[in-house]
Amino acid sequence: MTAKAVTRPEGVSSADVVDDPSELIARAVDEHQRSLLAYAAGLLRDRCAAQDAVQETFLQLCRKARDVASTDEPPTLAEFAARLAPWLFTVCRTRVIDMQRKRTPQSFAVREKSDGSRDSSAEAAVLDPGPTPDDVAVAGEEHRLVAESIGGLTPRQREIIQLRMQAGLSYREIAEVTGLTTTNVGFHLHQAVASLRKQLVAT
Repeated sequence: MTAKAVTRPEGVSSADVVDDPSELIARAVDEHQRSLLAYAAGLLRDRCAAQDAVQETFLQLCRKARDVASTDEPPTLAEFAARLAPWLFTVCRTRVIDMQRKRTPQSFAVREKSDGSRDSSAEAAVLDPGPTPDDVAVAGEEHRLVAESIGGLTPRQREIIQLRMQAGLSYREIAEVTGLTTTNVGFHLHQAVASLRKQLVAT
């Protein structure tokens, strides 16, 4: 079976066109693994479980990319690559929801409390160490404050702000991932940013 001819999506240069599934997968891991892991960890509140969710996401990408490349049915591989970020986050979100439905208190030591109080172990971003011990200490404190503030958001606000700020998705892409309207995405994002600003000013 022959691979489909590569077409160039509008606004995409020839240098950006991917015509090999292996190249698409490698590029996806390089560009999105970090933000997917932060996103899954923010939802699951468990980094090991988040790694499992991201691994399953990339396994599904391997299957999907090869299926797309080996059939004459749309989309082409280039078209699929152009919409890859929302596809990855949608798959990851589905996997996270499945894991949340199946998990037990024994498998997840820390869970969000029913009264809405935040989980002190929340980690919604990955911290890169600075070049000096002082830089590391300052950055670590800032990271702790931001992580605690994010932990105080509602689950929906936390998810949307991660998709926007960490993953860099557009309102339309976030709506695609979450099933919300773009108007609702904007509302929740505005509320989340306002809440974060208020919490950080108060610290």
